[in-house]
Order: sequence, then structure tokens, then C-alpha cells
Amino acid sequence: MTRPALLALLGLLVHGGDARASLFCVVPETADGFVALRSAPSAQGRLILRMKAGDEVQIIEGGRGGWSKVRHWPGDARLAKGYTGFTEGHAARRFLRDCG
Repeated sequence: MTRPALLALLGLLVHGGDARASLFCVVPETADGFVALRSAPSAQGRLILRMKAGDEVQIIEGGRGGWSKVRHWPGDARLAKGYTGFTEGHAARRFLRDCG
């Protein structure tokens, strides 16, 4: 098994939730200094919060039109607190490069 597949399997076993929930990504540095987490899969969706570089997201649906549905944890909150305390929304896939 490849490393991303093992991480995805581990995430599902620990989380015990949705079978689509798999890939974890780190929010990258951007020119704006944030990546938008939106209520809908479009730039017109309401801004829920501004994710900062180093925050962690979990892709839970591949999405449509260049967007993915994600769960967001600020900084290392998922590692410190487990799989609770996340915010769910949509993020542009082009910012979700470092996944696996």
C-alpha cells in the first residue's frame, strides 16, 4: 500500500465516520495570507473563516467545479484535541496541494 492510502485508511479507522473522508492537507502560504473556507462551492459562497498557512484540512468530498468539501482545524488542533472542534465548508482545490 502507498503512504497516502495508508494515511487515508488510518484516518477512517480513527475517525470511524464517512467513508469519503480521507485526505489530510496542510493549508499553504498564499499571496493573500489565507485560504477562504466558504459555505458553498463557489467564490460567491459566504466566507466562513480565513484558514491560515499551517492549518489542517480533511477532504471529505471531492467536490465540483474545482472545489472540495473539507473539515478545518486551526494549527495542530486536530492532533491536540482529536477529531472534534472542526469547522466544515468548501475550499478551492488549487490550494489543497499538500495532501496524503
